[in-house]
Amino acid sequence: MRQQLKMMFLVVATIVGTQTATAASLATTGGRIGSGTAAVSACDGNGFTFVPSVDSSGRITSVTTNSIDLACAGGMLRLTLTSGASSVGAGAVTLPSPGFSGTADVPISPQPLSSGVSAVYAVVEGP
Repeated sequence: MRQQLKMMFLVVATIVGTQTATAASLATTGGRIGSGTAAVSACDGNGFTFVPSVDSSGRITSVTTNSIDLACAGGMLRLTLTSGASSVGAGAVTLPSPGFSGTADVPISPQPLSSGVSAVYAVVEGP
């Protein structure tokens, strides 16, 4: 029995030592980390209007967002629907660059009950 324990300890020590040696030989490279400041300008300073599309079961399937400034063309419009402090649905669309009209339909997933939505938050990333 004692001989088996010694043998098991030797096998475990060999495996652990091999894993450590293998990990030590892996090449690692670091990325650059930086910081700074930059001015961020808004493509639309007066806000949007929202018109939800509600299906027959009372769920919001999409939100038409209007009054988007043409300067936002090419950006990503992201919407979050909330109930209190909790997100209950979200969606995103890319605003087309050529021919943008200032309106976008954003599909929402998951589709919350309209009665459970207390606010809509929007942001345009880019262009």
